[in-house]
Amino acid sequence: MAIRRLSVILFAVVAAGVLVLSQVGPMALAQGNKNAKAAPKKPEPPIIVPERKIRITPMNPNTRTKAVASAARVDQLIDANYKRFNVTPNPTASDEQFIRRVYLDLVGTIPTYKQVRQFVANNDSEKKSKLIDLLLSQEGYSSNFYNYWADILRLKDNQLTNNVPGRPYCEWVKESLEQNKPYDEFVYEMLTAEGKIWDNPASGYILRDSGMPLDAMNNTVRIFLGTQIGCAQCHNHPFDRWTQKEFYEMAAFTFGTATRRGAGDKKFGGGNVVNKLRDEMKKVDDKFDGGGKYNRFLIGNLFEVYDNGAKLVLPHDYQYDDGKPKQAVTPKTIFGPPAKVEKGESPRVAFAKWLTSPENPRFAKTIANRLWKRSFGVGLIEPVDDIKDDSKPENPELLDFLTAEMIRVKFDLKEYLRIVCNTKAYQREATHGEVTPGEDYHFPGPVLRRMTAEQVWDSFITLAVNKPDEYQKEPARVEAKLLNVDLSKATAQVIYEHNKELGSSDIKKSRDARNKPYSYKGQLLVRASELPSPQPPGHFLRQFGQSDREAIEVSSEDGSVPQVLQMFNGPITHMLLEPESLMYKSVIAEKSAEARIDVIFLSILSRRPTLAERQVALSEIKSHGDAGYGNVIWALVNTREFLFVQ
Repeated sequence: MAIRRLSVILFAVVAAGVLVLSQVGPMALAQGNKNAKAAPKKPEPPIIVPERKIRITPMNPNTRTKAVASAARVDQLIDANYKRFNVTPNPTASDEQFIRRVYLDLVGTIPTYKQVRQFVANNDSEKKSKLIDLLLSQEGYSSNFYNYWADILRLKDNQLTNNVPGRPYCEWVKESLEQNKPYDEFVYEMLTAEGKIWDNPASGYILRDSGMPLDAMNNTVRIFLGTQIGCAQCHNHPFDRWTQKEFYEMAAFTFGTATRRGAGDKKFGGGNVVNKLRDEMKKVDDKFDGGGKYNRFLIGNLFEVYDNGAKLVLPHDYQYDDGKPKQAVTPKTIFGPPAKVEKGESPRVAFAKWLTSPENPRFAKTIANRLWKRSFGVGLIEPVDDIKDDSKPENPELLDFLTAEMIRVKFDLKEYLRIVCNTKAYQREATHGEVTPGEDYHFPGPVLRRMTAEQVWDSFITLAVNKPDEYQKEPARVEAKLLNVDLSKATAQVIYEHNKELGSSDIKKSRDARNKPYSYKGQLLVRASELPSPQPPGHFLRQFGQSDREAIEVSSEDGSVPQVLQMFNGPITHMLLEPESLMYKSVIAEKSAEARIDVIFLSILSRRPTLAERQVALSEIKSHGDAGYGNVIWALVNTREFLFVQ
């Protein structure tokens, strides 16, 4: 079947005239003549390209034995369900299938052909476990899981809310992953953050839903406790036990958290500080008309997370007999042990302690279930963000064990993933059949699923770029030191100068120097996590399903016509055939057609070709010369086998 698809795609590509590589030299685009040497120029001063220090927390080798033992216990619990439901487990995945899957799942990209060769040739009985540790200790892990959390947390690089940039918050999330910050600490810091986003980037979580305190509580419970209580915001929940009053009691914990100070706040010295500075700006900037030109300073610096002690009351039209309209609400949790508000402590801090506690019945369970789905394609409870009191896990004993393990490893997400990836169940062949929603899946192996948009993009970057993890986006501090001003002290002259510096030629030159070596036909060829998030509509990532970051987890893995056109004739597939691409260099480094075909298959599909596939590829090369190699590459990246996590 695979060879038939390859033959059909090769025929379609050549017949359509998509590839004209035979006209331009060996395999791909020929290098043009070099320009005549120009007269030497006076050397310019070096351009400063700021970077941030990246510290990756490696896996602890001393805990691997325990992780492997826990993985064995997971397999025992899964095996018990095989017997209970008469399920035949899938065969163990081949080395080629395993390395491709674990690379995509842990570091978000396919392996290089050299990495595949090395792994397959390795006879170490512990090579899978060692590879898992290696990948979890790489920068690619934080890059991959940044994309995962960006979809859940709705991370936006540019404007997080009105005139507040999201870059500091996005960078904080990435650094938390690099440092392998325990998940409970990660969540606690977001829920309790205070200050402006430049001073405390974790405040971005609360600022993301600025001015929407009830929606913010619904989102928090959905993300971190896997429970949707939003319907109870307006009326008693029609499908669950939550009442409207219970929703308001939960929301009361964080209702007293403000996200923006008024322009007349006494903190700014009295009077309307925005109007005052706008009037002063007209004297400093003769082109300023009093509009929004300086709003990123004047309005952006009004946004600050702080507790103002506001009390929540029931709606004016409240209709249930357990309360009265406009009645004050006392904070109260909806399940588990009560949250105690200690003396001198804000209700928000008490809520954060309760939510992230190991004693909370849904905090550890939700993240254990989320990451299980991330690895297998299906959660033990579905949907992972709509757990109800009567939700029945596919394997209750397994979910209880995984929840206990999450607590045992102290919410170390890498350690948890280490356990999951070391299971025999994870290391089995993928299930190709359709998994019917609502029906239990007993995990004979992971489910076959299409790569995420970011995994597709990053895999192309791996094929084309020699050092895909080398590029680093501009650190948040570059803009932060200019945007972050104290409105109680700042003068119009200071704001004018900061605004001028943000648009200065020095910053532009620095950005050009950062991006130019990684640019191709207007595209920045870097990991998806280093691109602005989200990308604009029409970009490869958006066409392949990257979300607009407006709602929680709305990325898509569905196919579309624009995807087909992008794969057949877009710049990202073209770049593989450029003389400077890693794919081009890897192929021409081999001398024989047989060896070159091996490199192509190992690079794109992480396996060698079958005998029949090899014959088709050789025939293509014989018919079209060096351009035939490009046709084979193009055909393979357009197969389902390339786009899916096997």
